[in-house]
Amino acid sequence: MKADEIESIVDSLMEIKKTKSIVEISEMPDFSEFKKSQKLLYETVLSDGMDMSIFKNMMNMKRRLESGEDQYSVDVRVGQMMAEKYIDPVVKR
Repeated sequence: MKADEIESIVDSLMEIKKTKSIVEISEMPDFSEFKKSQKLLYETVLSDGMDMSIFKNMMNMKRRLESGEDQYSVDVRVGQMMAEKYIDPVVKR
């Protein structure tokens, strides 16, 4: 799946999650393929632990891969982003 497709589905799920229960969403055929192919992301979106800033950054990194940037450079950027978010605040204490 391309980053644009994933973002579109996640945005839809986030909106639907405001008005429907997880059980109701799970029964919707619109998301069955996404639920199968992106199981962990699907479960994360439906949980309370979804961090949209990390998701947006990950989709930006996926776009870099789709445009031909090498995997190593993208991995380094993801590592830096995650370190800034989770490790730097702890180290500063």
